[in-house]
Amino acid sequence: MKYSKNFFHNKNGSLTIEFAFCFLLFTIIVFIIYDVYTTIILQNKLERANYTVASVFRERSTLYKDRIKNEGEVYNAYLCSDRWKCYVSSELFDLQQLNEMSDLASSLLNNREVALKVEALFILQDPKNQGDLKKAKLVSFGKNLLSCSNGGCSNSSIKSHFDSLPAMDKPSNNYQQLAPYVPKLIDSSIKLTGRWIPLYRVSMCIVNEESLYLKWINSNRQGSSGIVPNLCSDVVVLSRCNDSTVCPTYN
Repeated sequence: MKYSKNFFHNKNGSLTIEFAFCFLLFTIIVFIIYDVYTTIILQNKLERANYTVASVFRERSTLYKDRIKNEGEVYNAYLCSDRWKCYVSSELFDLQQLNEMSDLASSLLNNREVALKVEALFILQDPKNQGDLKKAKLVSFGKNLLSCSNGGCSNSSIKSHFDSLPAMDKPSNNYQQLAPYVPKLIDSSIKLTGRWIPLYRVSMCIVNEESLYLKWINSNRQGSSGIVPNLCSDVVVLSRCNDSTVCPTYN
């Protein structure tokens, strides 16, 4: 009992240095535990929201079927190459669809600001070697499309994450290995027996607003400290479309 009194007070009645140091250390530990806990919880929410958005996006040829039919080419885009023909397909997308997905992501995350980027990889098959991946041509779509809910895309660390993503149309990054070739008679007139299924990479980032550490050292929230970064999630999914009139074979 006498020792504990001496720990808290010196002979003059003031707090001891030991108690002040222990209190400071305890406070720092509590802050660290809080930041780690909130970051893990927020990252898990982001992963779930990103997977949900990616799942909806891959199914949009079914979900948006009536709109595509009514609006014609407004919600479609052209995919062209110098050796292959041009196609109009609902598997391509525009900024309006991206904005809709960004709003969906924001609603899933309690209306917080979300930065969303979607890229697609199309494998243009060689008509003479339809199932030969080495002779196919890789085309990336959506590189410059970026959508942010609530109108904010100025965070430098989030932009840096998007810029650092490996290019999907480079063979060295092996994204084409994830795309299956589906043997299926689609157009008997040109004797196409199947197609490569396109890939979508859905990338989503949010500012880690719950971090007390980031609030303390970076009040303007324009960048990451490098210790507690802003949160991002990347999901790769396959296009799911069985209608050859809106999702043609690319050759």
